[in-house]
Amino acid sequence: MKTIEKNLKEQEIAKKVTLVGAGWDAILGLAKIIAGYLSQSQALIADGIHSLSDLVTDVFVYMAASNSHAAPDEKHPYGHRRFETLTTVFLGLVLIIVALGIALDTMINNSTPTVTWYGLAAIITTIIVKESIFHYTKKAGEAIGSKMLVANAWHSRSDALSSIAVLAGLGGVYIGWPWADKVASILVAILIGKIAIEMILENIAELVDTAPDKKVIEEITETANSLKNVMKPHDIRARSMAGKIHLDMHIHVPAYISVSEGHYISDKVIHTIKSKHAIVEDVLIHIDPEGVTHKGEKKTTAFHERDQIMADLGFLLRRHSAYLHLEKTRLHYFNSGLEIDLIGNALTVPEGTNLQKLTAGIEQDLSTLPYSNKKSIFWQF
Repeated sequence: MKTIEKNLKEQEIAKKVTLVGAGWDAILGLAKIIAGYLSQSQALIADGIHSLSDLVTDVFVYMAASNSHAAPDEKHPYGHRRFETLTTVFLGLVLIIVALGIALDTMINNSTPTVTWYGLAAIITTIIVKESIFHYTKKAGEAIGSKMLVANAWHSRSDALSSIAVLAGLGGVYIGWPWADKVASILVAILIGKIAIEMILENIAELVDTAPDKKVIEEITETANSLKNVMKPHDIRARSMAGKIHLDMHIHVPAYISVSEGHYISDKVIHTIKSKHAIVEDVLIHIDPEGVTHKGEKKTTAFHERDQIMADLGFLLRRHSAYLHLEKTRLHYFNSGLEIDLIGNALTVPEGTNLQKLTAGIEQDLSTLPYSNKKSIFWQF
């Protein structure tokens, strides 16, 4: 339930931030295109198109935010966060097309721009507003662990940086360098293309399950290792889904604890990791008894299964069935061999029986069992 509530909260934050950015993108884009047309500035028009391209991408981000935070279902047991990753790759492709379009239009169009007060006002306003949107969106993206929002934030900053390039180009025109406007437009196209390529490569790496940052995994491992009765976290595998980490981890626990205690420790490790590392969304813990190592399957397959062991014990200890609870037998599969713990009820032992001698008799009966190197009998009173 907490995970569902968290996803819904993250979804609302993502949608709200995206709508705020989209509103400003629409206003700034139209203002710069109009100002660029009136001043015949290709760089300013290009910058306006860039702002409107932000509006288009905002629509995709909004749609992805609405779907990627949906709860896991039968067809998507790991959730829907990869929709966000795919959307980010798509946004990168859109930006590359926009960058190529701006560069091509700049080379074809030969009009001479003029410097106007409204053109300068549009550019300066863009720089201030888009830089503000960058910090607002980036902060929200980092707070909920959304790489898509962070990418969209940098998309907004690219608009601010490209506007600075346009401002420099208009400044060149003002001092008599008309070619400066075209240079500024090309710089805008290169900047957009660079950000787009980085965005695509980063998210493709996520789609092919590239491991998260090594430092992050080390911090998570230290968290698990700090807990009592948790030793040597190992065989750690992790992958990212829209900025969230899905983690598999093996841990060693004391060898003779019960299955239920092992499960309790596993739950404790999961809760601690997720509470201390918000970037972690899912954890799968595999319990290994202390001293057991994984060096292939040969050792595991050499052991006998419980059904066979119980059948053998039932036959060997048939004369002790009145006071031995074979169904409570505990089996310990260690690298050193199989250990068997038998549980007996001392209250049902025939009156006057010497428990020490009875125990020795049981051990004698077990001596013909070939596949266990240690047998222990525990009496309950």
